[in-house]
Amino acid sequence: MVNSYGDALPEVTIDVYDKDILVQYFKPCEKHIKNGIYHALNEILAPQTVTEKIRLKGEDIKTQAISGQKVPEDFVVQENSIRFNISLREGGGTGLFLDQRDNRMKVQTLAKDKEVLNCFCYTSSFSIYASLGGAVRTTNVDLSNRAIEWSKRNFLLNQLDVNNHEFVVGDVWDWIKRFQKRGRTFDMIIIDPPSFSTGKTTVFTVEKDFPYLLGQGLNLLREDGILIFSTNLAKMNYSKFFQLLPKVKNFTTKSYKLIGISSQGLDFPIDGIHIGEPYLKFIMLS
Repeated sequence: MVNSYGDALPEVTIDVYDKDILVQYFKPCEKHIKNGIYHALNEILAPQTVTEKIRLKGEDIKTQAISGQKVPEDFVVQENSIRFNISLREGGGTGLFLDQRDNRMKVQTLAKDKEVLNCFCYTSSFSIYASLGGAVRTTNVDLSNRAIEWSKRNFLLNQLDVNNHEFVVGDVWDWIKRFQKRGRTFDMIIIDPPSFSTGKTTVFTVEKDFPYLLGQGLNLLREDGILIFSTNLAKMNYSKFFQLLPKVKNFTTKSYKLIGISSQGLDFPIDGIHIGEPYLKFIMLS
C-alpha cells in the first residue's frame, strides 16, 4: 500500500494482508505522524489488526500491536490463488516478499518440466510457483532450519507432496560445491540472496560476491537452462551491476547471455529523486 519515498512517506512501508496491516518504520518517526497514519488506516480500511515494526539500523526490531488485542497469530494469505503462511510476529520478514509477486509469476511460466535449484530459498515462494507451473522437482537450500520448515508448510498448503522435493538446511556456498562434486545439474537456478549474510565459514555481501556466486551457479546449469539472480540492494544500481557482470566469466567456463530484466511490481513505486531507479533487480541469464 505504501512504499516509502515512492508514496511520499520516507522510510515507512505499509503492507496490507486482507484485514491485517503491517506498518514498518526504518527511521525514528514523530508520534503525531504515526497517529495520523493509524487514523487514516482505520478510517479507510477498517482493519482487524494493525501491527507496528520499528527497524532502526543497528538496533533490535521492535514489534507491537497498535490495534487489536495483540500481534495476530500466523495466518494464511492467497496470492494468485497460491497460498502462503504469513507471520507478523517474526523479527525479520513476514514469509512473503510482496514486491516479487510479478517475478514469481514469471518463474511459474518458465518452470514447466524443469528441475529447479532455489538458493537462499527463505520460505520457498519461488519454488511453490515453479512447482505449480510444472517443475518436476525443486531443491531448496537455506541456512535457517526455521525457513526450511516454513517452506515445507507452504508446499503442503498448496497440496504439493514434500517427498517429491528436496529441502536442505545448509550453507549455499557449501552446497554448491557439493552439487558440483556430485555432478548434479539443474534446468533453472534461482539465486536471491540477502544483501549481507554470515554462514558457517563465509561472510557474503552482494556487491563483492555476486560475480563468483553467479559463475558457480552457471557451472551447475544445464544447456539452455536459466539462471535467475535477484537483489533488493538499492545502492547496487543497474549501472554497477552491468559493470561487474563481465567478472562472472572469471568463475565459469560456460558462455552466457542476458535474456531478461525485471523489477518490483507497479504497486511498489519509486521516487526518482531519492532512489533514481528500481531498487529490486531481477536478472535472467542463459
